[in-house]
Amino acid sequence: MQEIINFFTVLVTAVCVAGTISCLYANGLRLWANSVVDAEGNAHLFTRLGSVICFISCVCIVLFALWLMIPFFH
Repeated sequence: MQEIINFFTVLVTAVCVAGTISCLYANGLRLWANSVVDAEGNAHLFTRLGSVICFISCVCIVLFALWLMIPFFH
């Protein structure tokens, strides 16, 4: 019974992390596309900053997952 609980714990965690990374990356792309310079020459810095934060969050999550999986780093 414990194996089934462990399996579903890993499954739910993996699906949640994959969904989070997907949402962050999609939002980062959407914000990056909206941060182009408009006709008046205004650069939308807040949308660019938001997209960079989304991309940095994706990288941090992936690096943390790699740190958890590779025993050399412990």
